[in-house]
Amino acid sequence: MTIYLLAMRLPKAEFIGTGAWFFCLMNIFKVPFSAHLGLINPESLKYNLMLAPAVVAGALLGFIMARRIPQKPFNIAAQVLAAAGALKLVLSCP
Repeated sequence: MTIYLLAMRLPKAEFIGTGAWFFCLMNIFKVPFSAHLGLINPESLKYNLMLAPAVVAGALLGFIMARRIPQKPFNIAAQVLAAAGALKLVLSCP
């Protein structure tokens, strides 16, 4: 997803927004399957509720940081992190 959005040359706000919507929709799609497998249950929901303040704090921190990072360093960081993720996937294959 990151490589595709970088290739589209989106401004960083659109890059972040498009990625957020994509992963939000993907995670919503997975909810019924996760619930059917027992991965979502009352105990896990209680744990998620405890972590909600950290999620909100992380979102606010990300919003503040994204506004301060210029476009070019943002693109470079996205490329480096995408390459690191790809390398991890390649090296973890048996």
